[in-house]
Amino acid sequence: MTSCAVKEGASRYIDGAITRFDQKNEMFNRPFWDPAFKDLYQRFYMDTVPPKNLPGYDLHDQALVNAAWHLESHYAHGTNSGNHGVYAWDWTRRFDYPRVPSGLKIPAEHPEEITPYIKSAAAFFGASLVGMCELDRRWLYSKSYKKDPNGGTSEALQIPEPFKWAIAVAVEMDYGGVGCAPASPASAATGLGYSKMAFTTGLLAQFIRGLGYQAIPCGNDTALSIPIAIDAGLGEMARNGLLVTPGFGPRVRLAKILTDLPLIPDQPIEFGVWDFCMICEKCAKKCPSRSLPLGPPHSTPNNISNREGVHIWHINAETCLPFWAQNGTDCSVCIRVCPFNKPPGILHDLVRRGIKNLPWLNRWFLWGDDVMGYGKKKSARRFW
Repeated sequence: MTSCAVKEGASRYIDGAITRFDQKNEMFNRPFWDPAFKDLYQRFYMDTVPPKNLPGYDLHDQALVNAAWHLESHYAHGTNSGNHGVYAWDWTRRFDYPRVPSGLKIPAEHPEEITPYIKSAAAFFGASLVGMCELDRRWLYSKSYKKDPNGGTSEALQIPEPFKWAIAVAVEMDYGGVGCAPASPASAATGLGYSKMAFTTGLLAQFIRGLGYQAIPCGNDTALSIPIAIDAGLGEMARNGLLVTPGFGPRVRLAKILTDLPLIPDQPIEFGVWDFCMICEKCAKKCPSRSLPLGPPHSTPNNISNREGVHIWHINAETCLPFWAQNGTDCSVCIRVCPFNKPPGILHDLVRRGIKNLPWLNRWFLWGDDVMGYGKKKSARRFW
């Protein structure tokens, strides 16, 4: 579908003074140092999860989850502090095949000629969506955090000034797997997304290095992915705290590359998400842990895992992650039930166009989504 270009990216959500976010306060890191959530370290990160005789939770379901996460967990570590494995900031190992001679550099005087090559390479390596933006350093973490059972370690994060551009990459999650949320196939869809993030950005970063420039590939580390993706024109912020894209809704995983290669920025976009979220509330009503807010957006954080100074729907990660531990996997119900989470199709595309251009019909579109039964949980048996 087409989207309207707008002047402001993620800055449109700022309504006060903001400082760079400390990665230590991200909810997945707090069980390693915050006494209030120390039990989650054992329950979520250390305990094994015995298979259950239930669809979506038996041995082959859990084996699928572990396999889907394998590249991320063992070779990328994009949920940690960055600069590890596939997400290494530099790659100087020997090659076992013919390689570009060192010292060559593509001229930077014409970024309008270079940018299409980067986008084509990103798609070739597996990106579902890719966009470019100037790097807004407010989205960089103030400190990186390395998980450790003894409390972890923080370190001031410094990204050299020549890194002035960011490449946002979105990887589609499997529609059928997400449809089983919160059962294991949805977690497998998440894990596969993370593994594909590492694969895609690792290769794209190496392509940029081959052109003679520096590249820092990132998963969840180093910087906030959602505002970079908004600045790069991939989508809008939504009630569920996620990026909603025109083609896949919130059913994507986000990565990024920071680089000194001059690029042509994409325009931020709007296509009706904010207005639709104002009246929808399906994700909040269906959230198993009641971690998503009803009502209008606001500027008051729930806790230290929220960002101050932004006017959005602040999720409560302090109740979200404990449900994941209780569930024995993760969740993704808020992705499953989102009306924007639809595969391409004539009817779906017409509704998306209507949401963008005819917002006064949003309640009718929402009613139709309910009548058609979209967003209902599918049995994991159907996934297989």
